[in-house]
Amino acid sequence: MSRLGKQGYGPPEPAPLSRRAERVRETLSSEYREYQYKFVEFFVEHLCDISLAFRGDLQQMMILAIIGQVRLRANNAARATGDEVLSLDEGRLSITASRIADVSGIPRETVRRKALALERKGWIARTGSSGWRLIVEAEEVPARVALSELDARAIRRVARLFDDLEMIVNRRVEE
Repeated sequence: MSRLGKQGYGPPEPAPLSRRAERVRETLSSEYREYQYKFVEFFVEHLCDISLAFRGDLQQMMILAIIGQVRLRANNAARATGDEVLSLDEGRLSITASRIADVSGIPRETVRRKALALERKGWIARTGSSGWRLIVEAEEVPARVALSELDARAIRRVARLFDDLEMIVNRRVEE
């Protein structure tokens, strides 16, 4: 089951931690101030970067992210069963505005309005089943291309966070 819930989005479901993950959790809890500083530094920097990329419209980013996660979940499931990703039916690749509203807390009319803005950008499209899907053209995703600089900064930022947290955990293990 997905860490993001049964449908691949929404509130995380508690999952048992591996032994290693439990040790990391314990260390980060005991080194809370240092962990919290590093995490909040990462989180705020990332949110500000996203906010700039989306001109302050974080709800639009959330909607795009939810629609993108539906696509990724379908792709991963198809690969796991040996199915062709290109042969997936529309229902597995899309999500309705009502469902996006349910999982995000964004009012349904706001979801529809913001989805239309994403459609005008050429990043998502409506489906025949009143859903929304990510546009993929010749294995290229226009939204990813448009947001490639943001994506590159995010990868560097996550790598820095990983390095910072690993140093906290390793320092504790070495003591």
